[in-house]
Amino acid sequence: MKKVIFVLAVLSLSSLALAEKNVIEIRGGYDLSSRTKFKDGDDSDSKKFVKNGFHLGAEYRREILTNFQIGAGLEYRLSKLDQPSDYSAKGLYYTFSDTYNYGDLTSVPLYITARYNFKNSTEFTPYVKANLGYAINSGKVDGITKYTNFSGVDTDVRDYKRKLKNGMFYGIGTGVEYKNFLVDLSYDITYSKLDTQAYIYDGYYNTTTQENFESKFNTQKLTLSLGYQFNF
Repeated sequence: MKKVIFVLAVLSLSSLALAEKNVIEIRGGYDLSSRTKFKDGDDSDSKKFVKNGFHLGAEYRREILTNFQIGAGLEYRLSKLDQPSDYSAKGLYYTFSDTYNYGDLTSVPLYITARYNFKNSTEFTPYVKANLGYAINSGKVDGITKYTNFSGVDTDVRDYKRKLKNGMFYGIGTGVEYKNFLVDLSYDITYSKLDTQAYIYDGYYNTTTQENFESKFNTQKLTLSLGYQFNF
């Protein structure tokens, strides 16, 4: 699917650039809301796992029918991850601790786009749009769970190394253009997964084992953007 989207984006840019009625749009915005949904419903299933963030983007579009444009776009999105607080507790025979080290989520969607403008007798032009593409995601979600006895020996250590992987990107939106200035509201869904490597140390037997697993999730965002378009 991602190969098909890439080919369509390249063909759109190469063929449409030779025609008239071209538009280049630049914009930036901030998320009004962000919701994360994990497919597997594991312990990381938090609606606020991906926090509100900002984005910068650019699009190229061409009008192929009256008021109807198609093209391709690229965005840079940055969001904080909801890192739990470090935790420790003392039991009768041991001390338990959880330590977390989360990075930011960086997402770069490459997408094809379609937009319809509702031209009228005023200088205000409402529009609707739809995007379909593939997001290049990166970030880390690390954590360590440790059991230590009163002799200071770590009896059980679980070191989790997680990386965020790429996935599909979808979006719909609406907005208004006035003298080339734009304001729009979009609803976007970005798919990703946590690729986890767990290193488990057993202090009693002095052995370390490794487990690999993944958790799929999507992030749904409502984003307000401001932009400017150049017509040529």
